[in-house]
Amino acid sequence: MGSSLQAPESGPRVTCWDGTSEATLEAALEPPATQCIEVGLAEKCKEDLDQAVEPGHLSLVVTTRSAYKHCIVKVFIHAMEHRTALTEDLRVRIYSAVQEALMNAVLHGNLRIDPDTRGSLDGLVAAHDAIESKLKSSDVAQAPIRMDALWDASQLRVLVHDSGVGYEPKAVQSRAGEDSMGRGLAILQAFSDNVAILDGGTTVELEFRL
Repeated sequence: MGSSLQAPESGPRVTCWDGTSEATLEAALEPPATQCIEVGLAEKCKEDLDQAVEPGHLSLVVTTRSAYKHCIVKVFIHAMEHRTALTEDLRVRIYSAVQEALMNAVLHGNLRIDPDTRGSLDGLVAAHDAIESKLKSSDVAQAPIRMDALWDASQLRVLVHDSGVGYEPKAVQSRAGEDSMGRGLAILQAFSDNVAILDGGTTVELEFRL
C-alpha cells in the first residue's frame, strides 16, 4: 500500500509504493502526493527525494521489474487526471506515447534487449526468454526507471528516464520508421506534439499542448 516517507516539512509530499499491484500504486499516487518511490529504491534514489518538486509536477520511480509487470502508465495518467484536466483524445495520446517510451526504457534501456530481435515470431520468443532471464538478476530487476509529469496552463511534459547506457539519438532519428528503434521514435512523434531525446539517450521528453 502507499505510505509516506520522511521528507523535509517544506519539501515535497513523498509516498512509497509496495510494488504489488496497480491498486496500491493508485493509492500511493493520490493527492497530495508529489513524489512516489517504490519500496527498496529510496536509498538508491535519495538525490531524487532531496530535490524540490515545483507545483504542477508529479514524479514516480519504480523498478524495472514493476515497470514490466504492471500497468504503470495507466495508473500514472489517472493520477495526472486528478491534478489537471485532460480531454479523452489527449489522454489516449499521452497513454500511447508514454507507454511506448516506458517500454523502450524497460526493454532497450535497462534490459538491453536487441530491438531487432522482435521482428519475427522466433525473435519474439527469444526476446521473452531473455527478458525473463534478465529479470532474475536482482541488480537488473531493481534498476530504477523514473517518470515525471510537469504541466501548466498551456502544456504538459512527460519525461521517462532509464538507468541504461543510452544511445546516439541522431542515429535513431535518421532511421525513424525503418526498424524497431526507429519505429518506436515514429510512434512517439505521432502521438506527441514534440519529442526530445536527452541525457545521451537515457531520457525521452514528450510534450503535449493542453
